[in-house]
Amino acid sequence: MRKFALMLVVGILAVSSAVLAHDPPGETTIAVKFPAGLEPTIDGDCSDWGAVPGDQYWTFSDAFYPHGDRHPSEGLGRGDMDASNFSVTARFGWSETANNLYYCDTVFDDKHVIDRPDSYDWYADDSQEYFLSVPHLSEDEVRASNSDENYAVYVGYNYAVPKAASGDFWMVIGICIGCDWILGDVPNPLHHLSWSYDGAEYGESTYTYEHRMSPFVGRELGLGEDITFDDMDYTTLEDGQTVHFTRFLNDDDADREDGRGGSWATGSPGGPGGTWLGHLDHLLEPANPNINWPDAPTSVESASWGQIKAQY
Repeated sequence: MRKFALMLVVGILAVSSAVLAHDPPGETTIAVKFPAGLEPTIDGDCSDWGAVPGDQYWTFSDAFYPHGDRHPSEGLGRGDMDASNFSVTARFGWSETANNLYYCDTVFDDKHVIDRPDSYDWYADDSQEYFLSVPHLSEDEVRASNSDENYAVYVGYNYAVPKAASGDFWMVIGICIGCDWILGDVPNPLHHLSWSYDGAEYGESTYTYEHRMSPFVGRELGLGEDITFDDMDYTTLEDGQTVHFTRFLNDDDADREDGRGGSWATGSPGGPGGTWLGHLDHLLEPANPNINWPDAPTSVESASWGQIKAQY
């Protein structure tokens, strides 16, 4: 497999100096480090994250930019979500022991819409788009890798749940579009997604999306549907490392008037963070001794859990 050098963050100055490598400039999200044995269970429930102080770690609605390319957002600015219509709490963390990245996002919506006429048009419904690029590269470097080296250094996870009545294209991954073997609701070496909702399935509700992602760093392009998990390259996560990760949420409330709706992203319009490049900096923080974590499972429980995770 291909070796890939990763840029590590060294102090505040390094974060500030990488202006051209991320979007929005000058902003860094802190990823909480889970202790060994306390990694999240991927079950669509954020209770595993309960010990983490949200005011220090979580990302809320006020951090999201409106994007008008799919759902109208004219006249809206950063953070201009109407909380009675749509609101977000976003969580991001990592584990050195399991060598995984995690997020658990809760999204309140006054109406959850899954009614697209074509199964591929998942983005026309209420949907989630997540873009991960573990190498801390600039937009130009990402594009150059794609074109000059024929090597993709990012991965996109896009989904709209529940599955639409029109078909099974509820999840589309940039690596292999429509390939059943890579879908995230079944644990696999690349990722594992679970989701749930509280409220009305297609009405007012809060949906939870919980996801485990391996530290994917790249893959050779051109393999098409012949690609397998063995063709993907991974790395080892470390304290102080910065990864790029961007959220893009679609709220389908028809054409507003003014049901609000809109597309919302943690990257700014026109910047690389608002696209598949996924350029918002997430700093993998070392263990925080001030977090009051619960006790880890017993040795028997830990061994059993370790055996399960070793399969993926």
